[in-house]
Amino acid sequence: MTASIIRKLMTAAAGCGLVAAALAGPAALAQSVRQSAEGHGTLPSVNDNNQVVKRQFSFSAQRRADGTVTGHATLVNPAFKGGTNGNSPYQLEIDISCMNVIGNVAIFGGTTKRTNDPNLVDAVFFSVQDNGEPGKNDRISRAFFWDDDPNTHDGNPQACMFNDANSYPLEQILSGNIQVKNGVNVP
Repeated sequence: MTASIIRKLMTAAAGCGLVAAALAGPAALAQSVRQSAEGHGTLPSVNDNNQVVKRQFSFSAQRRADGTVTGHATLVNPAFKGGTNGNSPYQLEIDISCMNVIGNVAIFGGTTKRTNDPNLVDAVFFSVQDNGEPGKNDRISRAFFWDDDPNTHDGNPQACMFNDANSYPLEQILSGNIQVKNGVNVP
């Protein structure tokens, strides 16, 4: 066979595989997609004394074979003092349940798992951008809450699916590394 015929046969076979996967339903497609994002690092923040301090973050999230998203994020910001103890840096832990991967950007939605500021306990959103290794140009957004009303907790983390890559302003990290994986990996 000539190379031209072989390429045509391979293209046709690949097309049939995609059609078969589509006919099998979303579950079959979800099993082949391996989306994940993880990272850690620091971001500059300015405190009340006009000093630059390091805001620390870490996160990890993945899409499971059934399409659900699980993950966790932690933020410590010494430029902002938590509400329950005015001397402690702001601390936030998030249970991530939504991840929207668009190219090298991942947008997350989750619920507040633990914080030292009772006014910030609703659904929380943030995004990250992976600009290659070793993380020198990677970026992260600040945390954004559903609303500013501490008496309501009705934010829906799944709203992260309605955001695009430019929904949250991104800032370049000082140190660390962010990895966003949006590849297809057929088992």
